[in-house]
Amino acid sequence: MTPARAAGLKLPAAALVAALVYFVGLAEDVEWLRLLTKPLPALLLAAWVTLRCRDLLGRLVAVGLALSAVADTLLEIGLFLPGLAGFLLAHLCYVAAFVSSDARPAIARALPFAAFGVAAFGRLRPGLGAMALPVAVYVATICTMMWRAAARIGGPTSALAAWIGLAGALAFGASDTVLAVNRFSGPVPGAGWPIMILYWLGQAGIAASAALACRPREGMLPGR
Repeated sequence: MTPARAAGLKLPAAALVAALVYFVGLAEDVEWLRLLTKPLPALLLAAWVTLRCRDLLGRLVAVGLALSAVADTLLEIGLFLPGLAGFLLAHLCYVAAFVSSDARPAIARALPFAAFGVAAFGRLRPGLGAMALPVAVYVATICTMMWRAAARIGGPTSALAAWIGLAGALAFGASDTVLAVNRFSGPVPGAGWPIMILYWLGQAGIAASAALACRPREGMLPGR
């Protein structure tokens, strides 16, 4: 298999298969299967973006995906704060990636995300205790990531890539919101399913946006 073919077809399909196997582990409560498969979709998407892209946008998104895979493992084994730190670094990579492709301030587009962040933190605050500061930093960071995804709309990034990236960012934000409410405000029945479905939709959207918008490696056609 050539790198171009792997970048175009095989790796995203493998990521989907790994996610489906994880859901089997979730449905059947097979801990070792969840631990084995949970980091694989993000790792496979990181490899896909790395093979496709040769610019800063692609490199930053690939690093963010790789950090997410590490954070997935940490959360799965119960290390919440280190996992939170891993995802914080991943979001910072995504912020930098989005800014690298469109640095326009777009301040007005920050306002709904700022409002969402304040409302979400207000909902979580009574149950946070000593986690208040780390969670506040994380909420601010993911809101910044969603804002910078929205800032790409109508700029030099193609409309398709920008909208897919924004959809991915919003799905990631929704996943983290469900996770936080479930952990700090009271159990949400069946929360693991929407958390992971939204999370992988988010990562796939961000990865696909980078693949569509980046400068492709030799032998790769844009958008293929």
